[in-house]
Amino acid sequence: MDRLWKQFEGLGTASKHNVFFKARLKLTALYVVIVAVIVIGFSLFLYQSIGHNLNDASDDDFSGLESRHHFVQNTLDSVQNDLMLADLFIILTTAGLSFVLAGKTLKPIQLSVEAQKAFASNASHELRTPLAVMRNDIEVLLRNQSATKEVTHKTMTSNLEEISRMSGIVEDLLFLARSDNKVIPKHENVDIGLITKKVVDRMKPIALSKSIDLNYIPSATYLINGSQSALERAVLNILQNSIEHTPANGSINLDVKKDGTTVMICIKDTGHGIKNSDLPHIFKRFYKGNSDTGTGLGLSIVKEIIDQHNGKVSIESIEGKGTSVIIHLPIA
Repeated sequence: MDRLWKQFEGLGTASKHNVFFKARLKLTALYVVIVAVIVIGFSLFLYQSIGHNLNDASDDDFSGLESRHHFVQNTLDSVQNDLMLADLFIILTTAGLSFVLAGKTLKPIQLSVEAQKAFASNASHELRTPLAVMRNDIEVLLRNQSATKEVTHKTMTSNLEEISRMSGIVEDLLFLARSDNKVIPKHENVDIGLITKKVVDRMKPIALSKSIDLNYIPSATYLINGSQSALERAVLNILQNSIEHTPANGSINLDVKKDGTTVMICIKDTGHGIKNSDLPHIFKRFYKGNSDTGTGLGLSIVKEIIDQHNGKVSIESIEGKGTSVIIHLPIA
């Protein structure tokens, strides 16, 4: 009871405008009313039953009518007091337990709503930045009455880059929204080896431009049941992260091989690594740790895609030495 009372004291300080706190109180009140009706109804029935039995007692058991009446009254008073105490204890205990159960019932809904609010807030923040840059560039250009063709071209190029960035953010947000609504791309048997090779071929020029050695040894044919476009996106997001966080003259190795009944994709780089404190949160949406680049959606999308394919993804990293992303996908 002490523990329940402490919970009441702590929750009593919650905002009166908290919709979940109000809903919790309503559920608690509903549970208490239901139990109270049952308990009080049972108590009244029991009280009347005992009274009826006492009144039907034989007069031979008492020295007189007054003695009989006194015994019946004392017994009913004692039963009444006991029932009232028992009812009060049951109702108070029910109130405490109901409050706790109502909290557990509403907790998933509360977490979902809070996640949606955080998602909307973070998405607005990510979209606000490129819009602010574009607006500032255009305002500066409009105020410059003698803007040259070169200045105009530079402004337009900058705006196109910001539009491209916003398009990427919107595309990521749409993917996550569809995932939340359980809209999953059509799956078919695809060769994960060919998918990874296609992504590596696409990213190799970017890696070379940063003096990063991107290594990939062509693998055997491994068929898995999945979406080719989604799997390409997952591997692409990981390689983009690796290239972004690997310094010049570093290396990235991508390996695809069979591991029991699964195909293992391992992408290992010699980049900056990830702090131990960041690793537990790395797949959370919009989580960027101390990084100022990116949107924090890339790895959360990877996690969504691998989950949709009944696979597993994990990250091992040593700060200052590099990171390994390991994916396991069931063989078709």
